[in-house]
Amino acid sequence: MAQTIIQVTYEELTTAVRNCLLEAINEIKSLPTPDEINDRCLLPEACEITGLSRSMIYKLSMDDSIPRQRYGGRRLVFSRKELKKWMTSRTVTPVSVDTVMSNNLQQSAKKKQ
Repeated sequence: MAQTIIQVTYEELTTAVRNCLLEAINEIKSLPTPDEINDRCLLPEACEITGLSRSMIYKLSMDDSIPRQRYGGRRLVFSRKELKKWMTSRTVTPVSVDTVMSNNLQQSAKKKQ
C-alpha cells in the first residue's frame, strides 16, 4: 500500500488541530449530563460510603456519633456530604516508625534529667 506524504505549514496544522479540538469539545458539551446524585441516602448506601457494617452504623447513630436524621420516626437517613466530612474528621494520619522511635527517645531522655 502506497503512502502519501502531505506537506502542510505550521499554521495549517495548528488550524486543523484547533478545529478538531473545537468539534470534540462541542460534542462533549452536547452530551446529556447525568442527574445530580441526591445528597440523601439510606442505611445500605451509608454502609457502602463508610465501609461500616449495619450494626456499627446503628450503634454509632444511637450514640449520636454519626451524622444522621430520622425519617418517619424510625428510618435513618444520611447525608453523603456529612458522612464524608465525618469520615475525614475521624481519619488518622499514619505515624512512621522513625517518628515513634524519635518521640520515645525524647521522652526517655526527659525522664533521665
